[in-house]
Amino acid sequence: MRNLNQDSTHLHAAGLVQSFIDNVIIESVQDISRRWHTPQKHPDPLVVAYRPWEGITYFSISSHCVMRDPRDGLFKCWYENLVGEPQVRKMGLGLASQQLYAESADGVKWTKPELDVVAVDGRPTNIVMPDGTHCMSVVIDPYAASEEERFRAFFTRMFHDNTKRESRCAHSPNGIHWKYYNEQPSMGTAGPKLCDVTLLSYDGDAREFVQNTRHFLMTAPVTRAVWNRDESFSRPYELDNFAAYNQRRVWQSRSSDFIHWSEPFVVAATDDDEDNLDESVYGLCQYRMGGLHLGLMSVLRMVDNEMDVQLVHSRDGLRWRRGMKRQPFIRPQGVGYWDAHMVGVTSPPIEVGDELWFFHGGTDFHHDWWLVGQREGINHPEALDPMGCGAGFGLGLATMRKDGYASLYSNPYRSGIVITRPLISMGTELLINAVCFPGGSVAVEVLDRHDQVVPGCSMDECDPFTEDAVAHRMTWNGRSQIPAGREEGFYWRKLKFRLCDAELFSFTFSAAIEDPSEFKTEKEW
Repeated sequence: MRNLNQDSTHLHAAGLVQSFIDNVIIESVQDISRRWHTPQKHPDPLVVAYRPWEGITYFSISSHCVMRDPRDGLFKCWYENLVGEPQVRKMGLGLASQQLYAESADGVKWTKPELDVVAVDGRPTNIVMPDGTHCMSVVIDPYAASEEERFRAFFTRMFHDNTKRESRCAHSPNGIHWKYYNEQPSMGTAGPKLCDVTLLSYDGDAREFVQNTRHFLMTAPVTRAVWNRDESFSRPYELDNFAAYNQRRVWQSRSSDFIHWSEPFVVAATDDDEDNLDESVYGLCQYRMGGLHLGLMSVLRMVDNEMDVQLVHSRDGLRWRRGMKRQPFIRPQGVGYWDAHMVGVTSPPIEVGDELWFFHGGTDFHHDWWLVGQREGINHPEALDPMGCGAGFGLGLATMRKDGYASLYSNPYRSGIVITRPLISMGTELLINAVCFPGGSVAVEVLDRHDQVVPGCSMDECDPFTEDAVAHRMTWNGRSQIPAGREEGFYWRKLKFRLCDAELFSFTFSAAIEDPSEFKTEKEW
């Protein structure tokens, strides 16, 4: 089968940001290297447990989510609170789950408002969902039929002392006062059954809710080796045997009404040849950047009992490819730090000024030693005294340049050349996201589909960019306008960048004109 991540229709650049995370838009390079970039962590956690009713504020994968409400500008966070004690004699969580709420005006200083939903000892709390609400993911519905459904939530309801689980949905006008839907969600032939990790997003083009989740039969396949869940947390794993495949992985399901969901299909899983034997995919947070779908994929390394976040990308949101050569995008910092052993991202980054803000969970707990280690006889402080070893979970922040995931770089000794493939756009101006080091520069030439220089847009006429900006408007002899339009033969255009000691992150065609022949058929292009 042809590589479906690369198709000529992907060259419809329109007014979308074009990045260099993949090679789709690149025709050729000379003396150019790709650099991968990672966000810079804020040193301390932003939200931790300190209220009397908070036990373990479980900032784990799919146990918290953060967004910025476009209406009031507030950063809003829903996070899980575990109260009680882990079961140490048999496999089981043994802890009751609640959903709590925090908010912030600037994304750094957070408050836990005392609300009118749940009281403890007669005192208002920030609890917004009662016991039994586990792994809740929240999304805003931009086309809600009523204010009552502006916020939607999908979660696992645990009951009968956590021995039974069911998938449930709720809605809210403000993210604080929630009501269950009367009808349970249904995921194709599986019915109201899922495992306990769901990360929600919204596809504005299709007007569909998207959840990246786990199938209820994820770990059910039979292996040849006998396994007792009260003796070992990890199941036996048989390589190259799809019928026995039981590693954690990610399915996707879609819905237009939030209740009736499509049959889940696998979109992310580790590979027996490319990944390590003990690695599995814990969750996948996906979002859009221009023509690309990006994903922050949480990878569990079972032997070390640790988790990091890796970058994946896709042209359709279904077929994913790994970025950064499988190196962590956000990693735990190691012993002595608050996020020593696990990090997880459950929500898309939030654009703040010229930066992207990645809110992530973190902990100096390992994944499961504190939950089941005592039962297994593990000699580790988390297993021996899980509630008194001093470990905990928190919400962290890491920041990065806007669209700064990958750049094309040239050094100061040889100028680098980047030539794009012919791109379709009606944009009449060109914005670049680039940084030039002292003495460095970026210049660009515009070519037509036959590699001829577009009049007025040659390399010699270009005013070189020599600074640092996420949206610099390129000019040629002081003019920013570039010809566009099918009638002039400039509907397809190529860009030739010349870099000298500079990094180019992305570019965008802007100031689009109307297509004079927008109703031409595909045969008339």
